[in-house]
Amino acid sequence: MGNGRLGKILALLMGVALIAAACSSDGDDGTASGGDGVVDSQVEPAIERASGAPDDADGAEDQVAPETVPEETGPTPGVLVWVHDQEPPDLHLDDPINGLPVTSWIREALLDSLFGVDSTISYFPELLAAEPEVTADGGGGGPVVIDYRLRSGLSWSDGTPLTAADVEYTHNVIIEGCDTEPDGSILDGSTNGCIYLRNDRSGYDLVTDFEVLSDTEFRVTMAGFFPAWRDLYAPVFAAHAFGEDAAAVNENLRDWSNGATTLPSSGPMVFDRWDPGISMELVRNDAYHGSMSPDTENGGPAVVDGVRVDFVTGPEQQIQAVQSGTAQVIMTDPQPEFQALADSGDFVVAASAGPTFEHWGLNLLNPHLARSEVREAIAYALDKGEVVARLYEPLFGDTLPAEGLGNSYWMANQPPYENNQAAYDGSRISEATASLESAGYRAGVGGVYQHPIDGRLSLRVGTIGGDPLREAQQLLIQEQLAEAGIEIIVDNVAGGAYFRERPFAEPAIAASISGGAEGDPTVWDITQFAWVGGPWAGGRSGSYRSGSTSNPYGFANPEFDVRASECDGIPDDDERADCYNELDTYVTTPSKGTQGLFMIPLTQKPSFFGYHTGQLDSAGIAPDGDFGGPLANVVDYRFKEAFQ
Repeated sequence: MGNGRLGKILALLMGVALIAAACSSDGDDGTASGGDGVVDSQVEPAIERASGAPDDADGAEDQVAPETVPEETGPTPGVLVWVHDQEPPDLHLDDPINGLPVTSWIREALLDSLFGVDSTISYFPELLAAEPEVTADGGGGGPVVIDYRLRSGLSWSDGTPLTAADVEYTHNVIIEGCDTEPDGSILDGSTNGCIYLRNDRSGYDLVTDFEVLSDTEFRVTMAGFFPAWRDLYAPVFAAHAFGEDAAAVNENLRDWSNGATTLPSSGPMVFDRWDPGISMELVRNDAYHGSMSPDTENGGPAVVDGVRVDFVTGPEQQIQAVQSGTAQVIMTDPQPEFQALADSGDFVVAASAGPTFEHWGLNLLNPHLARSEVREAIAYALDKGEVVARLYEPLFGDTLPAEGLGNSYWMANQPPYENNQAAYDGSRISEATASLESAGYRAGVGGVYQHPIDGRLSLRVGTIGGDPLREAQQLLIQEQLAEAGIEIIVDNVAGGAYFRERPFAEPAIAASISGGAEGDPTVWDITQFAWVGGPWAGGRSGSYRSGSTSNPYGFANPEFDVRASECDGIPDDDERADCYNELDTYVTTPSKGTQGLFMIPLTQKPSFFGYHTGQLDSAGIAPDGDFGGPLANVVDYRFKEAFQ
């Protein structure tokens, strides 16, 4: 491999998967957190699309939508109604101006991918007959060959066979027009010349050859190992119907039609109609080949006749729709108001925790937080279990681990998860004060600790203002840390502007990258927002690597950088998972250097998902995250006899 190719792979491993999809209609899960991390108005909505991005960017973070209710149409027998607070601008999910979870969740019912993601945030073969055969050069930097085999008998909803040619077509659409390397792969995942609208082409830029071997078999050759290779070709497009070229596909995806013809589906539903501002309707795909998800019970077409998505803003209006029976399903950003549904006798909360997690991130350039003893004191005094019990259990019951989250690479419901912050579980005030005193701090006015040089231990914490659940979390932790003599001052900014003005402000990032030599390290002290990760855990590294613009914390550890690239290059899934657990200890514990323990994951943040038990006999499991939503397993929804 030439030096240019090697540099390309190293650049990829440093920057991959730092783009994610908006997770909220309230601006809380917009950019820079879910999109919580970048500031450009065209980039924000896409920040959450891939592993390792903040979870709050919806591109409308500074606007407050009026509460609306669709025209009262009443339930249609056999049609499942999902009430949601956000309407997609179009159905072109990859377009950087879109990127909303609702778009992804709707498309989960329309298009299948090579792999799906289940409720443990794990991949399973969806269109594939089995796990592909991967031939890699053991991390030596050589070519990687992946041999795929599709399930037999696959077809589109219009009866056309779904074959390997459709996957090749999807690949060609994504790379059409892109500038290329001498080996035929596209340049560095950039968008130079590319026609299909997509913010990131990581992985696709390593493909040097795509061979269709038969209707069900194809082979992809890559210049080097790409750890998130299962994310590629999600979803697969129909070669015969989606458009003659990438420009046509861009246009056709917006309203899900090619001229007068509706785009065909490979998923359990087919697009029917869209009344902007009111609802979108899908009908059952009777040609559906069946789900392979371990979460499903029904192996064939859906039982319900169709789905209607009613676009209703305002929690009270959404609650009213479900309680009145005009909607049976809700899945949206959690807010305290939804406890009214959680406590209802004819409503079941069926949420499963996804790859979104709340955290407190500490600015290592702050003179107090630069001391490991202060960071440990915060970790000892902060009681995640109380956060879970007081704020999350009323909405989600025992969905989340009672002790909170102790890892930033793996989530608690993923098999490789390890609690790397178990040493700090619970409220440990005596350990917190002992840690402060070992660094020269002494109790001062009002019980707040003082340092002889840097003064009062007073720190600002900020987040996206206007999110009641997140703000309640701030106040609760403020009380906890006060018991240890640590003063916390709330410093929120409304909407996605928080990220532009605080942790991801240009002077703050400049300070982080330069170790304080440039920019302004005083812009923020502690940040609170939700990162999105998984199912590929390695995307988390992008927010910790030295020099990364997605790293606001001031963390710079050359040993971590080298080890992160080594982890990404391990072909064996289990070995790579262990390596990511090791990487987490660099940032969540003090065991790997003086800058450790600046990241305090608090708890996973599920979407609020549940259903009306008065009308439904059963509901499908709704995996959280981009590859999930209430329609991922729509085949399992069943109405009670009176509502069929």
